[in-house]
Amino acid sequence: MFNQISNILALFFGTITGRKSDALKYILYSGFAALMICSLLIYLGFKFATITGDYLGSLVPWEWAHESVVFSIIIGISVFLLFFILLKYILLIALSPMLSYVSERTELVLKGSKKGAGFSFAKSAIRSIRINMRNMLKELLLTIFLLVLGFFPLLTVFVVPIIFLVQAYFTGFGIMDFYLERHYTFKESISKVYQNKWAAIALGSIFLVMFAIPVLGIVLAPYFTTVAGTRYFIGKEEQLSVKE
Repeated sequence: MFNQISNILALFFGTITGRKSDALKYILYSGFAALMICSLLIYLGFKFATITGDYLGSLVPWEWAHESVVFSIIIGISVFLLFFILLKYILLIALSPMLSYVSERTELVLKGSKKGAGFSFAKSAIRSIRINMRNMLKELLLTIFLLVLGFFPLLTVFVVPIIFLVQAYFTGFGIMDFYLERHYTFKESISKVYQNKWAAIALGSIFLVMFAIPVLGIVLAPYFTTVAGTRYFIGKEEQLSVKE
């Protein structure tokens, strides 16, 4: 657990402080695309937030709940989380070809050669849709379950941090797959990420924290977390080869 977390943190900060000649180009490309996508989705989110909140409220049959402050807060959090989950996954899918290429370039620099299938725009997009749709459905179900538990006062304090961990895990999963897609099948990647779940949580947490920083975080988070995730698995492979 602690080894995986510390490894990701070290690789992330090493990526930020390291100087790569072509890094700025990819940061600007991926960052500009992320900024445009997020701006559009945030605009649409504000347009439909009230409608979504009213709809979610109408699904609750208890009259007392509609007059409760706690209920209103939970509905507000629910709308925000649903919007954020959709925003995050649309962004990962839309940026997948570019971030897969960034991952492949990182592997080439570190290894001098690459293994696996190599970059393909179409394959990367299809793989990302499949992985991220699976993750989104699982994350939505778990988040809804946890939000329901949040109605119980004694459990409310635990719900928010657990929701964050769930979000971080699936976000880290999506980022790690930019490397894994070239080396493992769909099922193998699921197993591989689970074996490195604390690394996925750490990587996803970094992404979520950076993403909360207006503009700058949206621009920088996709590139730096992708490079850190790629370096993590390359390091794991090197450790295994030394042991063998």
